[in-house]
Amino acid sequence: MNDIFHAVFSTQGFVLGTLVPFLFVLTVVVFVHEMGHYLIGRWCGIGVKAFSIGFGPELVGFNDRRGTRWKLCAIPLGGYVKFVGDMNATSSQPSAEEIESLTEAEREVAFHTQPIWKRAATVVAGPLFNFLLTIAVFAVLFSLYGRPVLEPTVAQVTAGSPAEKAGIQPGDRFVKVDGSKVGTFADVQRLVSGRAGDAITFTLLRDGKEIAVTATPEPMEQQDALGNKVKVAVIGVVNNAELGQPRLISYT
Repeated sequence: MNDIFHAVFSTQGFVLGTLVPFLFVLTVVVFVHEMGHYLIGRWCGIGVKAFSIGFGPELVGFNDRRGTRWKLCAIPLGGYVKFVGDMNATSSQPSAEEIESLTEAEREVAFHTQPIWKRAATVVAGPLFNFLLTIAVFAVLFSLYGRPVLEPTVAQVTAGSPAEKAGIQPGDRFVKVDGSKVGTFADVQRLVSGRAGDAITFTLLRDGKEIAVTATPEPMEQQDALGNKVKVAVIGVVNNAELGQPRLISYT
């Protein structure tokens, strides 16, 4: 009996905690993407037969005054805009016979009879609207919650590193890198990462006083976010969340 309850509640947790949010986000992304195709297509004078969220059997729908069928379908794993002249799901070039089967009015607004710039604009509009959605989402998040950053404070110095040779100590706070002010640990990494072999002057705050030291970064092989091996310059200092005192940068 316990196994049955565990299975039921595990399934319920997966559906409510993972599947439903995933489908909601997917639906929003698909809607914005297809709306991009629709709006720019309409602006270019291309006729639209259907705007669908989901595939398969239609659950609900209605026709607008332009004759476009707006519908929500049973399988919420995508969507599509069907333009006048689309003979298949890929919107590939119809045959001469298929074009001839259209009425004169349909041929005037069919997707494949439009100038190439109108077709290109309509195709590009979908990804472009998704890009704009991403910007809008991050703008709202940063405005509401800010962006977490770490203070430019040294938590640990690697033995034998350029930082140790220069006299940098745990607890030191970076103030400037070669005269450029830094406000976060990421600023220090950014100013150092491309300067292997260059002598860099670091202004540090130690015990309430500013001191200047010089260190020469060494190249180090690391993996980037895509798994590619890249070489970056490092001086051998480590920051952590405890000493770095995470804070939020507000954009409001």
